[in-house]
Amino acid sequence: MAIPEAMKGDEWSPAMARRIMPLLVSYAEACKSVTYGQLSQEVIRRKWGHYVMPVAYRYPAGAIGYAIEKTEAEWGEPIPPINALVVNEVTGLPGKGIDFFLKNYLGLVKRQKSVTKDQRQSVIEEIHKDIFNYAGWRKLLHHYGLADPPPLIEKREIKKTLGKQYNWSGEAESEAHKRLKTYISQHPESIELPKTAAPGIREYVLPSADKIDILFLDNDWRVAVEVKAANSNDDDLRRGVFQCVKYRELLRAEQRTEGSIPQARALLVTERVLPENLVKEARLLQVPVVKLALTRR
Repeated sequence: MAIPEAMKGDEWSPAMARRIMPLLVSYAEACKSVTYGQLSQEVIRRKWGHYVMPVAYRYPAGAIGYAIEKTEAEWGEPIPPINALVVNEVTGLPGKGIDFFLKNYLGLVKRQKSVTKDQRQSVIEEIHKDIFNYAGWRKLLHHYGLADPPPLIEKREIKKTLGKQYNWSGEAESEAHKRLKTYISQHPESIELPKTAAPGIREYVLPSADKIDILFLDNDWRVAVEVKAANSNDDDLRRGVFQCVKYRELLRAEQRTEGSIPQARALLVTERVLPENLVKEARLLQVPVVKLALTRR
């Protein structure tokens, strides 16, 4: 057992840190965050302890953060601060006590002494992705001599789409698509961006060689716009939703390599109303959708 000092002892905070860390790994593997209140309920339901004010869990969460930093130095490799998964129910963000761990992990731009609310949210989103993608959580639990991740209660049926054939349009770019791109690039206010924003860059090429229909630079934010004209079928629209997810992540990766705080978003602009199933998917994947029927102008 090689557990760091921060998680040793019989006091409530380190003892609870040892209890909840495997549970946090369960949430990491499920790609989910957990609120302070949910964490409190889980502890009581699993009979790991008595009720305390949910906000008190910031102390065992902090102990886990310090322990990970110690192990990170010993192993010589970055380990995401899994304690950042514990978030406020209202804001969906960790408390400000996590900022120390976030800055150390991401190595934020040194010239910045603090980050704005929007920047902080972007950093948290990046940290959460790193936590979800980290492959060494079980190795870390075994290194600490802790239990394996316990199963989470809620399960849902996963709709299988592997092997599905999609009927994407294989035609060359239509005039309607070109016209819509041109209009949006010159009128950022049409998609709820500031009217004062600079004209959008059409066919912006990413390091991966993917091309974004339009890229707007709005202060420190990069906004990718995927355009689908009226002739796009349902499969094309669904592809557009997933393209937005890809562009958002690639833009954020590009910013991280530049040493910038990753602030990028992507939205889908379509001349058609999305079917209800695609509205749900876009909402789940946090892809805003704007309907802009240019042909009626």
